[in-house]
Amino acid sequence: MQYKFLLLFFFLSIAKTAFGQSSYEREIETIIEAAAENLPDDYDYSELIGQLNNYRLHPLNLNKATTTQLQDLLFLSVLQITALQEHIHTNGKLINLLELQSINLFDLQTIQKLLPFVTISPDFDFNAVNLTNVFRYGKQDFIFRYGQVLQAQKGFLIPKDSKLSHYTGNAQKLLGRYKFNFQNRIQLALNMEKDAGEPFFAGKNSMGFDFYSASLSFKNFGFVNRLVIGDYSLQFGQGLGLYTGFAFGKNADATLVPKVSRGLTPYSSTNEVSYFRGVAATFKWKAVEFTPFVSDQPIDATVQSTANPEYISSIGTTGYHRTPTELVNKNAAEQLTYGLNLNYTNRNFKAGATAYNTNFQFPVQRKRNTYNEFQFAGKELDNLSFYYDYSYHNLYFFGETAKGLGGGAATVNGLLTSLSSTVSVVLLYRNYSRNYHSLYNQAISEATEGVNEKGVYSGLNLKFLHYWNFSGYADFFRFPWLKYQVGQPNSYGHEFLGRLTFSPTNRLSAYLNYRLKQKQQNNDNAKIKALDEVNYQDWHLDISYPFTRNITFRNRAELVKYQKGAPAAEYGFMAYQDVIYKPKSSRVSGNCRLAWFHTASYDSRVYSFENDVLYSYTVLPLQHTGFRTYFNAQYNFKKAIDVWFRYSAYLYRGEKTVGSGLDVIEGNKKSEARIQVRYRF
Repeated sequence: MQYKFLLLFFFLSIAKTAFGQSSYEREIETIIEAAAENLPDDYDYSELIGQLNNYRLHPLNLNKATTTQLQDLLFLSVLQITALQEHIHTNGKLINLLELQSINLFDLQTIQKLLPFVTISPDFDFNAVNLTNVFRYGKQDFIFRYGQVLQAQKGFLIPKDSKLSHYTGNAQKLLGRYKFNFQNRIQLALNMEKDAGEPFFAGKNSMGFDFYSASLSFKNFGFVNRLVIGDYSLQFGQGLGLYTGFAFGKNADATLVPKVSRGLTPYSSTNEVSYFRGVAATFKWKAVEFTPFVSDQPIDATVQSTANPEYISSIGTTGYHRTPTELVNKNAAEQLTYGLNLNYTNRNFKAGATAYNTNFQFPVQRKRNTYNEFQFAGKELDNLSFYYDYSYHNLYFFGETAKGLGGGAATVNGLLTSLSSTVSVVLLYRNYSRNYHSLYNQAISEATEGVNEKGVYSGLNLKFLHYWNFSGYADFFRFPWLKYQVGQPNSYGHEFLGRLTFSPTNRLSAYLNYRLKQKQQNNDNAKIKALDEVNYQDWHLDISYPFTRNITFRNRAELVKYQKGAPAAEYGFMAYQDVIYKPKSSRVSGNCRLAWFHTASYDSRVYSFENDVLYSYTVLPLQHTGFRTYFNAQYNFKKAIDVWFRYSAYLYRGEKTVGSGLDVIEGNKKSEARIQVRYRF
């Protein structure tokens, strides 16, 4: 046992430098890569990354941390958090971080991941919250980002006065972000974004950027636990009734499957959907919290204005306002949402209920197809949901049941158990009716939202021989009603994923990943009304290892197999070499990649996860045949100023054009440059 304490002491001494700079980023990359397949290519991950970076700069005091704060770290399971809190409740506050080794369910690998983000040092509290202290000790952070595709795209070459669809703005993509933080009690955030092709200080964007988001947040002022004015997120239960912002889906890490019920948080992302705009507050009295909220915001919508009465035929979710049509649909309707959440917490038990109403300016009336016959239609929607979680020793029960009034119901329930510090298992059952309606639904599902689905999910985490880890899941699902591209009821499928990881040091790691998904889709022959089996398999091997003290190499080889029905299977392949330069004491750091890929079609595409500038990651589908390369560099001018530069490029073989629609480029090359500056004061 003594050698474990010596190892822990060693990791304590290096965690704030080497481990905090490499393993932390690798862990985040793995999480984002798992979630990114169902998200847009330009999704803003700052909501996830920002909170972890905040804990790196301002480590979390384990003796005072709340359950939600500990869950924010991602590296602790609910049962580990319960074990930590029980240890402190029984034995008193932690005196030394070495005590973590003696807590049940805490293993050495978990402690290594945790160390860069936590402390047990007393918090430094100012005597009072007043203007003098706020302005003197508040931390400010400003980021500006510029990006542009360097080749001319079709949408920019069409004249502005043409009747053809075209881009109305210039090719630059701009982002501005300002944050102010005083002791995490007063926070101010302002986000501004303009996508390529959107007008800037012109037309509907006469005020400059296409998208603005702002929030002012106050925390822990008497019985006011949190007050947010402006844009905010609400995350309750397991994602069935009301859950906005970033959320994990199916994941090989069993500990991430139960969703974190964070409640009310200020919104700080540039994603232009899945948030509220108005006022919300959480009031706390003993073990009870209640959160009233109201939101009144414009939404992108296709409004049939010539109809009587007017109605919404579709609601926009892309956030793009580049073409004349997209600009007409921008903020074309209003959406009013108001409601209340009640939450009761008592040691290891939590239960809550959420009720809210959503009211549209015009009725929603989508074009009817057989598969979407049961989707929401109307001017308003009422939702009611109940959720719970309970931990007992090494068992954690969780679930939620919800109903859209006038429609069907949905339920999800699960069990997470740690059989030891090295073995964790999760079981989850879900049953979502075909006419369940919720506009903020992010429950665990095979589809993009929890509706028209039944399924059983099981996951396993197994750590063995100190350096080895196996994680994986099996998911079986069935769709009672028709779906898009599925013209018969009761289609079914299953998915398996397994990952074997070897991590002997913080800089040397390797993992082998295998994924199998089988489901049913319509036969491609329009004359045959039958379902074909779709088989998708993915193998990839990823290795990261030190080349020198300051340089790390990373390699990946990936093979995808896709087959639908009787035709022969098609394959996709990718291999890349990364070089990562990150010295401990230098103003310069960076990384670069050279990748080769070959796929038979879009169906056998290979997803490429790429490092990017701060708060940004890129996940792109690669198809056809060619090379992909990028180069990132960071330079710290002074303690308060950082500059990032990124260049990326595709070079396709045998292609005369790149892209599709208005993004088409003549030739076989597409490249992009990006510059970001951060100023902290």
